[in-house]
Amino acid sequence: MAFSDVLRNLRRKNDMTQEDLADALDMSPQAVSRWETGTAFPDSTVIIKLAYLFNVTTDYLLEVDPDRVKWDTTDRILRSFHDMEPADGAALLRKSLKEYPRSEELTYALAGLLYHKVYLPSPDSPEGMDALHESCRLWEQLYARTGEIEHLRPLLHVLRDLGNIERGKELLRPMEYNVRAEMEIELASGEERLRLIKEHAYYLLTKLNLYVHKLGTDELLPPEERITILTQMYEADRTLVPDDRECFSHWNAPMIPYELAKLYAESGNTEEAMHWLEITRQASDRDYIPPFPLNSPVFRGMGAKRNGRFGEDWLLKQMTEEPAFGNLRSNPRFAEMRQELLDLLGDYAMAVLGTSAQT
Repeated sequence: MAFSDVLRNLRRKNDMTQEDLADALDMSPQAVSRWETGTAFPDSTVIIKLAYLFNVTTDYLLEVDPDRVKWDTTDRILRSFHDMEPADGAALLRKSLKEYPRSEELTYALAGLLYHKVYLPSPDSPEGMDALHESCRLWEQLYARTGEIEHLRPLLHVLRDLGNIERGKELLRPMEYNVRAEMEIELASGEERLRLIKEHAYYLLTKLNLYVHKLGTDELLPPEERITILTQMYEADRTLVPDDRECFSHWNAPMIPYELAKLYAESGNTEEAMHWLEITRQASDRDYIPPFPLNSPVFRGMGAKRNGRFGEDWLLKQMTEEPAFGNLRSNPRFAEMRQELLDLLGDYAMAVLGTSAQT
C-alpha cells in the first residue's frame, strides 16, 4: 500500500478531515491533499509527527516492515525449492542463506534437504557423505542458536549416522531426565535402543502418545515380550494415575489396550483379543476437554471429531480395516461391538469409511 493510501486510511479512521489534519500539523490543507494524491511527499520531521499523531510507527507509515519482507522472501523461497532437483534446491537455499544468514526457516530447510534428499538415497557415495556433514553443521548451528528440541532431534539422527554418538551424549548431559531419556532413544539403534526403551519404561509411560505404538510394533521384541511390556505399562498406569484415567492422556487412552488386542488377535487368542478390544472401546467412549484444538495437527487423522469425543470413529475404522482382526470378524462379540459403533456414528460412519462401513 502506498504512503498516500496509508495516510488517507489513518485520517479517515480517526474521523479527521484534511483541514483537521493540516491544523494538527500546522500545515496547509493543500499540502495534505498533495500527500494523499501522491503528488508530493512529506519530509522526515512530518513523518515523525504523523506517527505520533496516529500512534503508529514510522515503518507502518512508510510500509517498511523488515520482518514481513524477510518472511515474504523466505516463504517464496521455501515454496519454490520443493519442485526442484535436490542439487538445485540446495544451491538456491545456500544462496538465500548468504542473504539471510540467520534465517531459521532456510537453515532448517537446507539441513533437511541435504539429509533426506541427498544423503539417505546415496549414503555410501561421496556426495551423500558431504551432504551428511554439511547437514550436521547446519543442525549444530541451528540448535546452538535456538536450543529447541525440534532442532536437536534431527541433529541426533545425523550424529548417529556419522557414528559420532559421543557428541550426541554430550549434548544430552545437561538436560532433564525426561527429555534426555527420549533423546537417548532417538540417538540409539539396534540392541542398545531396545535396552534404553526398557530402562526408561516409566518415561515411556508418561510420554505414551509418542512411544506406545513403537512398543506394540517394534520387531526387535518378540510378540510375547511386547505383550508383557504393554500389559505392565497398562497396569502401572492404572496404579499411578488417579480417577481411573488410563494412559495418562485422555486422548491417547485407547492405544495400549488396542495394541494388546492386535497382538493377541495375531497370536490366535480370541478371548484375550476381545477382552482388550472391549477395554479399548470403553477408553474411546468418554467425554473430555481436549488439550489442543480439534483441527490442530495433533489430532489430524486421529479421529478427534464429533464435538470433543475421541475414538469411536477411529476404532470403527481399525475394526473394519486392520488385517490383524481378520479372524475376529466372525466372532459374535466383535460383530456386536462393530454394529454398536455403526449405529452410534450413523451417517458419519459413511464419511469415515465410505462403502466399507457397511461391509
